[in-house]
Formats: sequence, structure tokens, C-alpha cells
Amino acid sequence: MKKLQFKTNSRHISQLGRELVTDFVTALVELIKNSYDADAYGVKIILDKPNTPQSRIVLIDTGTGMTQSDFENKWMVIGTNNKITEPYTPKGRKKAGKKGIGRFSVERLAEKVQIYSFPEFEPPYRVDINWNSFEEINIPALTQRIGILKDHQESTAAKFICNQLEYFMVTDKILQEDKDTVESILGTKSFEYPMFYKNETLRLLEDKVVPIIKKYEDIELLIGDVSSSLDTIDSQSESEVFTMLEELYIKFNLSKSQTGMILIMEGLRDEWKQRDIDKLQKELRLLVAPDFIESDPFKIELVAPEFKVEDIVLVNEILDLRYAKIDAEIFDNAQKSRITYSDKEGKNDIVEENYEKPLLCGNLKAEIYFFLRDSANLSDAESGYNFRFAQRILDTYCGIKIYRDNFRVKPYGDIGNDWLLLDQKKVKDTHGYLVGNNQVIGVVKIGDETNPLLIDATNREGIIENEAYSQLVSFLSKCTNLISDVRRKAYLAEQEEIQKLADEKKKIDSQFENLKELYKEDDFVKQIGKLSSNDEEVSAQKIDELLETYIAHTEKKKQGIEKIQNDYNRHYSETQKAYQAKIDFQESELNLYKNLASLGMLTGSFGHETSDIVSRIQTSLLLVNLYLDNGMDINQIKDVVSIVSGDFDRIYAYSNLIVNFLRKRKRTIDSEINLSSALKEVGGFYQTIVKSFDITLNFVCEDTIEYKIKQIDFESIVINMITNAFEQVKGRENRKITVTISQSASHLIIYFEDSGAGVPEGKEKEIFRPFETTKENGIGLGLNIVKDIVEKYHGDISVKRSETMLGAKFIVTLPKGDE
Repeated sequence: MKKLQFKTNSRHISQLGRELVTDFVTALVELIKNSYDADAYGVKIILDKPNTPQSRIVLIDTGTGMTQSDFENKWMVIGTNNKITEPYTPKGRKKAGKKGIGRFSVERLAEKVQIYSFPEFEPPYRVDINWNSFEEINIPALTQRIGILKDHQESTAAKFICNQLEYFMVTDKILQEDKDTVESILGTKSFEYPMFYKNETLRLLEDKVVPIIKKYEDIELLIGDVSSSLDTIDSQSESEVFTMLEELYIKFNLSKSQTGMILIMEGLRDEWKQRDIDKLQKELRLLVAPDFIESDPFKIELVAPEFKVEDIVLVNEILDLRYAKIDAEIFDNAQKSRITYSDKEGKNDIVEENYEKPLLCGNLKAEIYFFLRDSANLSDAESGYNFRFAQRILDTYCGIKIYRDNFRVKPYGDIGNDWLLLDQKKVKDTHGYLVGNNQVIGVVKIGDETNPLLIDATNREGIIENEAYSQLVSFLSKCTNLISDVRRKAYLAEQEEIQKLADEKKKIDSQFENLKELYKEDDFVKQIGKLSSNDEEVSAQKIDELLETYIAHTEKKKQGIEKIQNDYNRHYSETQKAYQAKIDFQESELNLYKNLASLGMLTGSFGHETSDIVSRIQTSLLLVNLYLDNGMDINQIKDVVSIVSGDFDRIYAYSNLIVNFLRKRKRTIDSEINLSSALKEVGGFYQTIVKSFDITLNFVCEDTIEYKIKQIDFESIVINMITNAFEQVKGRENRKITVTISQSASHLIIYFEDSGAGVPEGKEKEIFRPFETTKENGIGLGLNIVKDIVEKYHGDISVKRSETMLGAKFIVTLPKGDE
């Protein structure tokens, strides 16, 4: 009996890479999952020189690295089962890869790769893999690409030709004399795809090279016929990779031994465009379950100098603006479920259910945040949330997404993927209480162990739509329906209240009409006239009867008027409540914009100085490199480094002043603040800023002075006044600014004095008007903003000439107490 064994052709590598992972953005995401499985705290991706022959992607992670044995017996084995036999990492993460093919995403992305591994207990090493070694000769495809390039320059066709030639030059089964002949014809053995944009090169290729290559088109290699190299490395021979890993550890503030992996993928197969970067950014933001449901950090940084890379905004930043939240779970071996609803108006509801048969979808948890997409609900002036910013985050993260063992299952929750048909239902909604897909941010957590029947499709795009999947959809629909039901009840109650107010108004109007009738019926004057014109003698009894009737009518009218007045007052009070909240919101939002305007004027004032600093830093760094190249004295280098250090201190002060100014705790007025501490906090940043201008900045305030004011308002006053004084003194010989805070029994007094030119006579009141300014590039809003803030606290601001410093002396007076 003859035993047979399967053998694998070398081109199977490309089938696993390019043909299975068809999307190159997805391929890169698969590699990031491998970093997660290596317990990396973070990963950095660098897209370097895209769309050029020198293009490459560098992926650096801070994971555990791989030993040489693991690399040979796991990474180099196709379809290995180690993630099945060892499903959890040492840190307890559930490993994302199961099919053992994620590594071939490297082949999908690039033609060559150098893999550097830094294991903890072994020397670091390097593996070189040339994926072109696993190709095969394809003459029809080669001639087809030549034909394409004759008509127009097409990079994919040119790269295919490079791959074919590379395979020809590295394969052992091809005679060296034929390799030498091809090298002689083309003038090189290192092929870069732009060379095939030339018609002369294409002619040589078609007429002379293709016939030589054609002799070997029947060559068939097995995977085992192709080998790659592994060598140990040291910091001198591979200084670039050692530095890259070290810098990532410093960035993430990690202090343990520097383990990890670096993949340098060269010769990128695809043309990268801005839309691909945008797609990659979105994938990276949503790759791992958000922080609100996962505590294990996994940081991802993307660097692509040739493209616009937006700052990552976090979904957690707007969760406080939710109208309602759903916490849901299926538990107790999928025999019970609980859905808990809560909203910002204090409504709560719980729906619990027991099942005769366990649900096939298994135990799971879900969090769903529901938002009302209007400025009143997607803004919070006190907390600094801007409507447009909140909308942007909601647009990025909206939808209900599924995470299996902490990793995203696509396409659920993608933009345009309304897998729960929420929008389809909402189209029929005439009242506005049904839930739309763009109104929710949701996370569903499942796992391989807890949800074995929720099976990923082979291409990892979606879950097989079996009965377990149907039960999952049904359960999540119950969650969103609960939001709709509570809102429907609230809507009906609101309509009932509106109708009640309308009915009450009708009732009041009816009472008013009845009262008018009473006035019409009041013919007391006519009856008196009749009595006086009557020839008969008027009896006292008749007059008494008439007066009694008048008094009764008058009392009835008085009661009617009082009742109408009370009813109108009550109706007005209830109606007024509906508008007061909106008025309060708009007022607080306006105050926040004033504070942000203060910050804008601050950054504008120092913007020119900042640009000078950046230029000086660039020059200084060039000098350092020049000194190092020429072996200059170390003291000269230290002098330049000292200048750079001072410049960075000033930039650091600018950024810290901005970041601290916007802290949430400063936007509330919960209690009195210590003005000395608040002044020192702002002043500390300013001292570093003004020092470079030889400006003396003094603060005088007793440690015990406290005042009930929002810290952001207090800082707006100080920042505007100091910035104003800075502009006045920076060009003068004597440069001094003093801020003094004192108090009397009834008032708090703040003095701002400077050694500038002072306020021109007759302009003492005009300077507080909006857009009034004496500065050439001034806006004229700073003092106006200060005046508005001071008057909000029932205070006053004035200006006169400083007796001691001879410049301006601004006096801010704020009353103590609630008034």
C-alpha cells in the first residue's frame, strides 16, 4: 500500500496573503492584533515614503517578542493551533487570532520584510523574508502587464513585473548564466518599478527578456524549497531598530526590560491615498473595545507625514451627554436576561425575562448610550462640550458594535451598517421617539468560550446568520425598543400636559368671558337713574335693596378677577419653566465662549513669540549636529542645548496654561476658591513665559482670601489683564506687572498695575467697549470680556494712572456674599 501526503505549492503563500486578505488596510489591522496577542501595551505604525520605490511600513510594539524557537515552530508554521491550545496571554488577554494566517497579512502589504524580535531572556535577532521567492512565473500575466504599461503608467502593473523579475533572480532552479543575461539586458539586478514606465525598457523586456524567462515557466516550487534567514543582532549593527523600540518605551512611559517586535515591510504593493489613511484611522479607533467597557489599555499610534492624520477623539468624551443608557446582559447559562434603562430626567425601568430553554447566543453583556441630536442635548456649556465637536464624535462612533474577546467584529456598527434596522423603523416614526442608528453608541461583548455558536465567517467579515445570531439581534432589538417605549410614554405624557395647559387656558378664557357678562349685566347706574327720574317718592328700602344687589355683584366680580389672576399666574409659571432651562443653557454657553475667547487672545498674543521659538530650536539643532560632525568643544554644545531647553520650557508653559485653563473642575461654582492658589497656578505658567522678555511679574495675595466664583471666570480676568499689560510693557525699558488682591469687610479688590504707557486721558470708559483697542493688531474684546464677567458677579471695573509704576492701574471690585 502506498501512502500519500499533501504538499503545498509555494504560491500558496500569496493565496493566503493577497487573495485571502483582499484589503490592505484590513491586513495592517490584522498585524496590530498580533501585537495585542503579544501583551503589548502599545503599538506604533509608521507609513514611510508611500507610493515610491522606497516605500515601507514600520510596525513597532512593546509586546513580549518571540523566542527563536517560537518563531520557527509557531510563526513559520501555517495554521498553527497554539492560539487554540493557549487561548490566553500571560496578562489574561483572550488571543484575537485563531486561524493562524494573520501573519500572512505581511505578504499582502509588502514584497519584503525584516522582522526584529526582542525576547526577554534571549539575544535579539532578525529574520529576512522575500515574499517574491514564493511566486511563480506567469508569462500571460507578464505580457499583459507590458501591454498595459505601453498605454499608460500604472504602478500595479509595473510592480508585478518587478515581482516576476525578482523571483527569476533569486530562484535556485534558474541557471546563473540566464540571470546574468537578464541583468546585462536591463542594466541592473535591483528592479524599481518606475523603470518600466519607459517604452525602451518595455521593448527590451518584451523582445529579449520574456523569451529567456519563458524557458522556466514550468518550474514549480514547494513551500519547503524556499528558505529565509535568521541572525542575531546587536545595538551597533542595528542601531535604528534599537532606537525605535527605546523611543516607544519612553513615549508610553514604560520602564521594564525592553521586549517587543519590529516589522519593517518594504516595497509596498498598494498606492496609499488619504482615504486609506482615513479608513485606517477609523479602524484603529474602533479596533479595541472602548475604555468605558474595557480597562486593559492598548495604545495605537499612527505616523504618516505625507498625509493628514487627525488627532484621535475618544468616545468617552461625550458619554456624559447621553440622554439615556441601557445596561443589558444575558446570564445564568443564557437562561435569564436583564435590561436596565436610566436617563438624565430620572426615569428608570428594568425588564427581566426567564427562558425555558437556554438562548443559543449564550451569555453576553451590552452597553448602549442613546443621544438626542440637538444643540440643547449635545452641548454642555458648564463642562465645555461643543455641539459640533459632540456631533463629530457621535458620527465617528455611532452604531452598535460587536467585540469578541475585546476585538471588533466587522462590519457591525460601521457607518452605513444598520444591522439592527433601526433607521428602517425610524422612517415610519411620525412622533420622533423611535431610536435611530446615528443616535446610539453601543458595545456588545461576546467571547469564544461564552458564545460558541456566534461563529465568525471564514473571511472574518461578520457572523454566520444562524439561530444564535437571530436571538442576539432579537435581544438587542428589545434593548432599543425599551428606549423607544420609555420615550413614547414620556412623549404621550408631554402631549397630555400640553393638552392640559390648553384646556386650562380655555377654562380661564371662559371665566373671563363670564366676568365680562357680569359687567354687562351691571345696570346699577341705570337703576339709580330711573329712581331719580321717577316722580314717585324713593323709599329707603328700595335704595337698600339696590345697594345690596350692587355689593353682591361687585363681590362676585372681585372673586372672579382674583380667580382669573391666580389661574393666569399658575399657567404662566408652568409655561415659563419650559423656557427657563433653555435660557439658562444659552447664558452659560455664552459665558463659556467668552472664556474661550480669552484663551484665543492669549494664544494670539504669544503666537509670534512661539513661532520665533520654533525657528530658534530648529537652528539650534542644526548647530548641535554641525558641532558634533566637526568635533567641537562639548561646552559649546551644552550652551546650545541650554537655549533649546529654555525654549521648550516656554512652549511647555504655553501648552500647560491652555490645558489647565480648560479643566472641567474650573467651570463649576460649587464652593469658594482660594484666590492665592488660583493666582499662583496661572502665575506659575506666566513666569516662564514673560521671563524671556525680561518682564518682572509680581503677585500679592494673602493665603486666606477666598471667594465664590468659577475658577475659569477668575482666570479669564487674570489672563486678559496680564496679556493686556504684557503688550503694553514688552517694548519699554522698564518692564513690570503687578497683580494685587486684597479685601475689605464687604468687597474683594483686585489691582492690575503695569509700567506701560497707561490709558490716554478721556479714554477711561471707551476702552471697555467691544472692539475698542489702541493696539495695531488688537481685537478689542479682552477688556470688554473682563467687564462682562465682573458685572455678572455684580462687580465693577475702572482704570486710572498708577502712582507707583506710572502706567495703567485697573481696579476690579467684587461684592462679598450671595448678592
